[in-house]
Amino acid sequence: MKARPPAAAVFCLLAAGLVATLRAAPAPPVEVMLIGDSLSVGPFGRALEEALQARFGRGQVCLFASCGSSPEDWLPGKPVFVTHCGYRQTTPQASFSHEYRHGRRPPPVKTPKLPALLAACRPRLVIVQLGTNWMDHLAQAGRLDGRRYRRHIRDFVREIRRGSDPVIVWVMPPDSSKYPRAVHEAVEEWIRLESVAADFLTIDSRFITAPYRDGETGGDGVHYRDDAGRRWARRVMGQIAMIADSLPLAPADGAR
Repeated sequence: MKARPPAAAVFCLLAAGLVATLRAAPAPPVEVMLIGDSLSVGPFGRALEEALQARFGRGQVCLFASCGSSPEDWLPGKPVFVTHCGYRQTTPQASFSHEYRHGRRPPPVKTPKLPALLAACRPRLVIVQLGTNWMDHLAQAGRLDGRRYRRHIRDFVREIRRGSDPVIVWVMPPDSSKYPRAVHEAVEEWIRLESVAADFLTIDSRFITAPYRDGETGGDGVHYRDDAGRRWARRVMGQIAMIADSLPLAPADGAR
């Protein structure tokens, strides 16, 4: 039997492979890039990626999803966030996924930083699906103080626009049964306030996914099973398609 390398060696190999992949930048900019957390590692992200590839073309979509991540984890100058629960990446050159398989935890992967992603893909449209992982802490907090979280949103958007000016669409957290309504509303309000100040678009996922039904939508009150994730993705894609139709992006039949 072939001995498996220790976890640290696997981690180094994954990190090296990730950096090498990102250095191989496509010649032209891609149309769209999706950055997300575990919800984009799972059914929602897979379904939205398929829809984006059908709309813009397979070579025109980048996706980076890191389980457990929040906006600040993608920022340069912040500590490297290592995900232990799943990572998925798609570029025009390659695609790979590390997820739970047969109950086995995926190997750890370093979450990349925005400058490397933007240099590799140079997207004209950036879709952000982040914010849910803030809610665990917020649900335990004595008060919902948004100053730190709004600064993270501001810094995230500023970094995306450093050197270019892509259209940004923030897909806000979907409905859940785990987190209090007040927490959902607070995160949505912080994203909306920053969207006005920084001129980016938002999609109200909770409106198009509620109610979260335990055992049907998902099994843990947060994540979405295949059918529910795909329904959410279809509704999000419907709004993205309307946005794209009003922008100088690839035409609706532009699968290249």
